[in-house]
Amino acid sequence: MDVSTFVGLAGVPFITALVQLFKPWLADKRLMPVAAIILGVAINLAFMVPGANIALTVMVGVVAGLAASGLWSAGKAAVGQ
Repeated sequence: MDVSTFVGLAGVPFITALVQLFKPWLADKRLMPVAAIILGVAINLAFMVPGANIALTVMVGVVAGLAASGLWSAGKAAVGQ
């Protein structure tokens, strides 16, 4: 695994927290996964390792956003909300 991939996926809990922070301002709750993907890409581009491939960084951001929305859904299902 590349260092940039590890760094990008380490932000999943942070993305989950940010999406929950912005939750009151989202008009439609169905947009939360989209917000997670956008935040994942933005965070990965902001903290991109020098010399890393931009396309790979964007893809890792998309995966991190999808993982963050899945992490929240799994947590809600486990608690039973």
